[in-house]
Amino acid sequence: MGYDSLIERVGSFGLFQKRLFVLFFLNGIPNGLLITSIVFLHFVPTHRCKLPFYERQYNQENPSFNYSEGAIPEVDNVKCYNGYDYVSDTGIKSAMMEFDVVCENAWIKPLISSLFFVGIAIGTLSGSISDRFGRRPVFLAFTFIQFFSVFCTSFPPDITTYGVLFVLCGLSQTINFMCAFIIGAEFTTPDRRNFLSISSFVSYSVGYLIGPFFSYFIPNWRWLMRLNGLIGILYIPYQLTLNLNNYFRLIPESPRWLLSNGKRKTAITVLEQVAQMNNCAVNQQEEIETILLTDSSENNLSNKKEDELDVTKDDDTAGNILFRFFGSNSEFKNAYYDHGHFIFLVGIYFGISLSVDTLSGDIFINCFLMGLIEIPGLIAAFMGVKYCSRSYAHSGFMFISGFACLLAALFKNVYPTVTLMFALIGKTANAGVFYIVFVHTAEIVPTNVRHFYMCAGSFAGRVGSVIAPFFGYAVELFGVFAPYLILSGVVLTSALMTLLFLPNTHLKRLPESIAD
Repeated sequence: MGYDSLIERVGSFGLFQKRLFVLFFLNGIPNGLLITSIVFLHFVPTHRCKLPFYERQYNQENPSFNYSEGAIPEVDNVKCYNGYDYVSDTGIKSAMMEFDVVCENAWIKPLISSLFFVGIAIGTLSGSISDRFGRRPVFLAFTFIQFFSVFCTSFPPDITTYGVLFVLCGLSQTINFMCAFIIGAEFTTPDRRNFLSISSFVSYSVGYLIGPFFSYFIPNWRWLMRLNGLIGILYIPYQLTLNLNNYFRLIPESPRWLLSNGKRKTAITVLEQVAQMNNCAVNQQEEIETILLTDSSENNLSNKKEDELDVTKDDDTAGNILFRFFGSNSEFKNAYYDHGHFIFLVGIYFGISLSVDTLSGDIFINCFLMGLIEIPGLIAAFMGVKYCSRSYAHSGFMFISGFACLLAALFKNVYPTVTLMFALIGKTANAGVFYIVFVHTAEIVPTNVRHFYMCAGSFAGRVGSVIAPFFGYAVELFGVFAPYLILSGVVLTSALMTLLFLPNTHLKRLPESIAD
């Protein structure tokens, strides 16, 4: 189609795209950092009720308590009225410890984590915002909201306020991430799209990787969240417009979105500046205009959208779009099937991530390994997407993840270290599938509704992330066998269905409209 040939003309992977790669790489690090922080924010060590009479025996020669207070007349469980003592050699002072979210209140811990993912789910439903108002303004606005909300999370006086702020953190992080991913995909051609898009995922893993170091040196949860929020100061340049010959933004609006919304002149201006930065021999506006006019598909793209395809029309609601998606185009069905099994993928990914404290070994080392192991998984997924059928790569990584979880369940009671190893393998494969799913879905749906459908479809997967925090809670209650066995079963089933039904989009151009 015309847009991809035009991008090739102005440079499909020149200095501009490389700079965009670096910017989005840096943008994704705080997202992974926040997920890792949850493990330490919600860490609950061994604990017991405070015993006032025991605390008063600081002078062993002159104890100031009655020995009758230590008598145990009955063994019924009673509520702790004097707080809790926490026994841990990690030095962590978590939010759950400060708010005493233990014993009869233990269910609040997974609930608070779920609220973060509720925010993510709400964020996925906001996908039409960038389809309507543009990728760049939405990306910048929610980048600011993300860091501001994270910083505010360090000040709540009670667990309720803490949970509400967590919802806002999840919402802003998701919209930020999705916009960055889509801008990267729309600024390059199919053969380079894979490389540019993976920057968001590798940076997430890097953030996950460095999170344990932050938590180790800043064990107080309030100061940890303040640091995570203040990191946003480093991203102020993203908001700026710089003067380089002509005005040029660090992150400009997507020309593909501009053309889809009839903003031809602005799109040409951006493309001119991309060509200039990439040192491509394009005779400025005249040549770009010629390319657009001579390509009928791009010419249609730059015209006003037909009424039946215009997602901004009052009578073209999300429900109507969904109806057309399911009723008239098999690719729409594929996009939503692609996310139908995403619920299991997301559930197992965050289930393993947030239950790292239930595995044997040091929590800091385990969390570091969970982040480190994602990078080879993403590299393998990158190679799989580059050289293999999307459906083969997709299902292959899911099969590996499912079998790894199954083996982790089988060895838990015999070899805890082996269980950790298989949990890491499962996490590696899940990281790869996460990347493949986003690439696959972005290549199925058309430009004018791409963000909307990626977000709306991803919402189904967020059901899995909302349930995921209760996975670790279930492990604590019932042991690791049953939860891991159930997860492995549904992932293996989903892998088989992916292999059988999802289409291959390897090296195919992005569709511009529903008709494509």
